[in-house]
Amino acid sequence: MKTLIIQVKVGNTSGYVYSADTSPYAKEALETMEDTCIPTVKRYCEKYGYDYRMITEYPTDVDIHFFNKNTKSLDHDYSQGGKNKCSTLIRYLNMGLNEYDCIVSLDNDIFIPEHAKELPTIYGHMGVEDTGKVWNIPFHDRFINGGVQMVDRTAGLSLNNFVKEKCRKKILPPKHTDQAYMNEWRFKNPMLSNRLRPEWNYMVGCHPYTEDYTGINFVHYAGWKGREYYVKNLKKGVIC
Repeated sequence: MKTLIIQVKVGNTSGYVYSADTSPYAKEALETMEDTCIPTVKRYCEKYGYDYRMITEYPTDVDIHFFNKNTKSLDHDYSQGGKNKCSTLIRYLNMGLNEYDCIVSLDNDIFIPEHAKELPTIYGHMGVEDTGKVWNIPFHDRFINGGVQMVDRTAGLSLNNFVKEKCRKKILPPKHTDQAYMNEWRFKNPMLSNRLRPEWNYMVGCHPYTEDYTGINFVHYAGWKGREYYVKNLKKGVIC
């Protein structure tokens, strides 16, 4: 089985830049998060023999910039602030690679401890339920978080085509998040949709603060609360 793990960095950021005046931890996290988290993903790939790819270019075969709903130029530096929401679509557009049996997409705010286990057997599309928000959106039963997604070749190609068609027609989802596309696809493809146990996408903001990640494979410092926990964990030497 040939497996690829992908991450995305475009617009000079490794993800959303949260406003420092709203979340004082956001700016502090931004300064170190990339150098702290991404190397642990590469280490994990080397340990278990997975291919790794950091995608740094926007797609050229389909325009995704409409998803930002702003007038910023294509070369805008989002490290200065703002949400480059269209960057989250890129992962789906790289899930249809025929040379791989399985593709895993990880957000760049995910830390992988050295004790993390080998990937589970991947079949269909696999993700973890996001219990941190209430999503009153059509097509959604249990809302799956997009930070960790695992697909086999069949599901990856299908999801790739689904999102690409949305982009070509410039169809915005009911909720302005790429995860709405993915969850709609899952609703329409139940036989290809499976759930992972929480340890594969441990969204720290959905749990009480901790400094013990025993049994957790992927630690996800998502959102406002996640940035706060990240800074605290880093200062305590829990991650490094």
